Amino acid sequence: MALLTLISTTVSGQQNQGDWDAYLLEVNKKPVSIIVDLSLGNKAPIRERPFVIIIRTTLRYPDKNGLPSSIETPLLDEMEDKLVEQLAKNNGAIYTGRFTQRGLREFYFYALDTIQFVSAVKQGMAAFSEYKWLTQAKEDKSWTNYFTVLYPSPEDFEKIQNRRLIDYLHKQGDSLVASRKVDHLLMFKTKSSRDEFLRNAGVSAFTITAMPDKAGDGEFPYLLHIEKDDVPDYSYIDRVLIPLWQLARKYHGRYDGWETYLVK
Repeated sequence: MALLTLISTTVSGQQNQGDWDAYLLEVNKKPVSIIVDLSLGNKAPIRERPFVIIIRTTLRYPDKNGLPSSIETPLLDEMEDKLVEQLAKNNGAIYTGRFTQRGLREFYFYALDTIQFVSAVKQGMAAFSEYKWLTQAKEDKSWTNYFTVLYPSPEDFEKIQNRRLIDYLHKQGDSLVASRKVDHLLMFKTKSSRDEFLRNAGVSAFTITAMPDKAGDGEFPYLLHIEKDDVPDYSYIDRVLIPLWQLARKYHGRYDGWETYLVK
């Protein structure tokens, strides 16, 4: 075993550029699949690209949930690449992400201008004549579409970061079946809010390993370390991590991450 420190930080981009990741939502009991460049969340709105260009297409072979089937996914990926190429060349557009639901897929770009953008979309879609599509462009200086349609909520963002960390464990050869000590770091605005957090029944199973009386610096100066043996598999996110994150916020605190051992 080797000690592995896992704190919720941004991992390097998963595509050639940016910091791409995917997550699922449920809207009206139907799944929504979103892929987004998270790196733009710290840069947007980008003043030089005030126009959003949206392309909607209808899936030809959706599964029962309205998401692409395995036979259609490669074609949709090729479509995406063509649109990225043409809109970058014609409008200086950057691709920010896409969402898919109910048999529809929408691609989102932010562009320098909208001159002949329809022609650029037509060129991108030229090899996919069997697909129906619509496009629109509008001014969006605040990047509202990016933040409201694509960018994850704070809770979904936390889930993404924790899933990435468990992915890392798995890639390092951890089978994710062995129980081991998992240490959690939390910070609170006041000593009383930290005490209220600890009185919650959901925290009683954890052992306190550090709770200094002296306040530190910053907005959340009161530190708390707790630990508990558990299996950090993918279910751990919803079983333990998100409940702790939610509870910390309820008591005016901040969940700052976790540490564990890599078990091979």
